[in-house]
Amino acid sequence: MQRAFRVGEAYRDTGSFRNAEDQFLRWIRGPLGSGIKNTGGIRDLSADRSEMPAALILVSNDAGVSQHDDPWEDTLAVNAGYVSYWGDAKRGLRYDDSAQNTKIKEAFDRAASGRREEVPPVLVFRKPESGVVEFCGLCVPDHFEVHTYQDDSGEQIPNYRFHFSILNTQAVPVSWLHERAQTNNDDQAPEVWKQWVRQGEVSQWPTGEPLDTEGEVRRYETTETMVSKAFRTETFERYGHACPMTGIREESLLDLAHILPRSQHPDLAEHSGNVLVLNSLHHRAFDAALFTVDSEYRIRTSPSFEPAHPFLRETITEKEGESIAFPPGVQVRPGFLEELNAGLSWL
Repeated sequence: MQRAFRVGEAYRDTGSFRNAEDQFLRWIRGPLGSGIKNTGGIRDLSADRSEMPAALILVSNDAGVSQHDDPWEDTLAVNAGYVSYWGDAKRGLRYDDSAQNTKIKEAFDRAASGRREEVPPVLVFRKPESGVVEFCGLCVPDHFEVHTYQDDSGEQIPNYRFHFSILNTQAVPVSWLHERAQTNNDDQAPEVWKQWVRQGEVSQWPTGEPLDTEGEVRRYETTETMVSKAFRTETFERYGHACPMTGIREESLLDLAHILPRSQHPDLAEHSGNVLVLNSLHHRAFDAALFTVDSEYRIRTSPSFEPAHPFLRETITEKEGESIAFPPGVQVRPGFLEELNAGLSWL
């Protein structure tokens, strides 16, 4: 059976490649003598013929999944085609002393110098809950930065923030990773990877739109588009100052949730048909594409979203297919929902 990781699909992670039901560590190891470790977020697949890893596997914990407090919040903007991933740094481990950080930085350095054939493919996964990983895509380096945060003791902790572009391929065959590890062979690689290695051209997920990467460092920058107090007040009034999914009325817990992001569609920031009123938790789940609303206003949930908390089950997953009862004055535009949902691989 040809196994592959597919964008938006979930895989069982038992923590042991020996477990026959494991679809993460076991699949990646396959016929190899060693695989990836069941450790932190940055994992490398060793290559037989090179010091550079055959692949880098990055795993990002969703909020509440990690066993430790984590001040670094990754950005997994799958629908927009990019990932921003924080490196390995903490008190007692400088960001430039981390062996795992060094492997990622070397990949960026080689890409920047035009040695793309020496750059390992980067596979990014998110961990929505314990025992499960969801594939976010096959990535190539874009640029990196160093940022600092202040921990509870007041100490300044610097860390790398690595920015990747997601290539426009739905599936990554696991056998390709095995061939890279054994013989450095890219015959089974997705065509968009081969194109990037040959020409440096990024065909970005999910549209395949090309990105210019020649000679310059390209940064993802967005201009904050503000929403006026008057528009916010008017919208809350139309919604009866309540979240239609949960009935929550505490105004401090309610948000304006944009269907088409205002950073990408500033002209729609104050379009009444492009906003929902949601409580903060459901707003975050909506932006993370854990659920959506279709053009008939029915709740649709990602197959990988299996929340442990009963409140999320009762208000989202158990209402799959049910229509949201918007107040009479609310007119959400179906076309905006269709445009948003066109970028969801699981819908």
